[in-house]
Amino acid sequence: MSLLSVKNVSKAYGLRHVLENITMDVQVGDRIGLIGPNGAGKSTLVKIIAGVEEPDHGTATLAGDASMSYAAQQPRLDLTQTVRQQVELVFAHVREIEHQLQLAAEELARDPDGPEHDAALKHYDHLQHQFQHLEGWDIQRRVQMVLEQLGFTDGEMDQPVANLSGGQKSRIQLARMLLEGADLLLLDEPTNHLDIPMLTWLEGTLSGLEDTAMIIVSHDRYFLDRVVNKVIDLRSAGIEEYIGNYSAYMTQRAERLLTQQRAYEQQKNFIAKQEEYIRRFSAGQRAMQARGRKTRLERFKSESAIGKPGGDSARMILNLQLEKPSGQHVLKLRDLSKSFGQKVLFKNITLELTRGDRLGIVGPNGSGKSTLLNILAGKQPQDTGEIVWGHGTTVQYFQQEHQDLNPANTVMEEIHSVKPVTPPQDIRELAALFLFSGDDIFKKVGTLSGGEKARVAMAKMLLKPANVILMDEPTNHLDMNTCEVVETALDSYDGTLLVVSHDRYFLANVCDRILAMEPDETAPGGWRLVDGTFDDYVLDREKRARNKAAAAKAAAAAPAKAVKAAPPTKAQSGKPPVAEKPKLPWHLEKLSAGELEKMIQTKEQELGKMESQFADPVIAAVPAKLKKHQQDYEKLQAQIAEALAAWETKASR
Repeated sequence: MSLLSVKNVSKAYGLRHVLENITMDVQVGDRIGLIGPNGAGKSTLVKIIAGVEEPDHGTATLAGDASMSYAAQQPRLDLTQTVRQQVELVFAHVREIEHQLQLAAEELARDPDGPEHDAALKHYDHLQHQFQHLEGWDIQRRVQMVLEQLGFTDGEMDQPVANLSGGQKSRIQLARMLLEGADLLLLDEPTNHLDIPMLTWLEGTLSGLEDTAMIIVSHDRYFLDRVVNKVIDLRSAGIEEYIGNYSAYMTQRAERLLTQQRAYEQQKNFIAKQEEYIRRFSAGQRAMQARGRKTRLERFKSESAIGKPGGDSARMILNLQLEKPSGQHVLKLRDLSKSFGQKVLFKNITLELTRGDRLGIVGPNGSGKSTLLNILAGKQPQDTGEIVWGHGTTVQYFQQEHQDLNPANTVMEEIHSVKPVTPPQDIRELAALFLFSGDDIFKKVGTLSGGEKARVAMAKMLLKPANVILMDEPTNHLDMNTCEVVETALDSYDGTLLVVSHDRYFLANVCDRILAMEPDETAPGGWRLVDGTFDDYVLDREKRARNKAAAAKAAAAAPAKAVKAAPPTKAQSGKPPVAEKPKLPWHLEKLSAGELEKMIQTKEQELGKMESQFADPVIAAVPAKLKKHQQDYEKLQAQIAEALAAWETKASR
């Protein structure tokens, strides 16, 4: 079933054409990753679909009975309201029904009988049915659960939105979107400002919304790999659709480009042969045939010729050869600790790195990742512990803010300053890889945006690398193609890397060890080392979570002490009156008291599991699922009560 139809949508800003004749359909269950170079119009297309902007030409039509929810890059929120108030706006229509219920109750009180009472009672029953159907009684709990899952504390939920960070504001948008339960979700860079645990939660939540269609603009390739089932590549030539996740897209695109390149080469040979024939026989006996071929060739070029494959631009191979390698032993940390006031970031970090190690540093925001790099770079002191650099090490630090750039230089001059002997054409090719072409290379560094400065700093680092590189969020502001350039370049790097990053795809491709900076009762210092790739770290983290859950489950399932029947009192010690034995359900009558006790324990464990599932946004965000889960929960409660009554009867016998 088609939820959305986009037909021939075009949009221009002045003389710059952003979108031209874009046509696409979105079906129920489509989870589309919308990708493409910076400036290709991805966010513009999503805004047009959301109705935030109007197209110059074409239409974007949502199915008549379908609903849509939009989470923009820049959240649109009322800064004066609290977090709870902003999220509860999702249920404004339910709150209005609740208000109408109160008014209807007052009306009933005014008219205790008569026709007015009957009409008021009918109106009240109608409103109450609506309120119950929309689970109005459960709004506060649902809002609380989703906000908790998104990392908000009770105190933060009651803070004005104006006091929050950009990441927290983005999470308010996500909470509202999940609670709305729309048929089509539009998400523009939803992973911005989210740390790895939060990203993992969001991936699982979105993947669980099986019947919900989504269009997701994201540079997070790891996220796209785990959430989307279709990729639309938006480029200047239009759109290309690919079935599968991001990895499937990469494979299919490479195959498609190879096919196009072969067809293009065959066409070039055909054209060259035709032009040679025309040149040779344009005069003489075959002149008429030559003119005919020329006419057909010109028609072919204008109507049928295949353009040069647009694909990825030719990439200069960046061979990161080191002028002076380090010794085998690169870095030793012994009992390294750092605190700010009462806040302990990490304690007693102890590890060793040898030449060629690639250490990825991960953890939630505020866990001390960037602080650790600053300490290693000599920009901050540690509180305790020792840092020992090995023989011959030279350290280069790629900082998030890129303070080492000279604002007076042009882009060309700044890159060239690293290695003046490099031919200017090589500098131009390197700059082009980082999206500086034409007159862009003559821009002053001081006039560049944060993203442009990041690209200049990356080009400089790759042109002349030290034998130890510290990198703090290196892929921020880089598009997918540029990230791939950097990853390919680092493949040939023989030095040692220490990388802080939220880009899990980058970590998975580049790093072979992971330092996890995260609070964990099994790691008292707030850190642990995983000798393996990022995927190994993910598996290790999942295993720890399962073990923790199993331990909690085992503790909850510890056999309760058997309830012993109290000895009879003196007044009861006489012969009891004859009484009819309570009749038990047939399926419980045949069980002994011990068997009933085991059944009760099993069902209570199941009940505890169901209670925890009320906090699952996949259930809480979908009214139908929440209602079914509530019904199952109440049914299980009734079964336990029935079994308890049967056990008491058996015990009394």
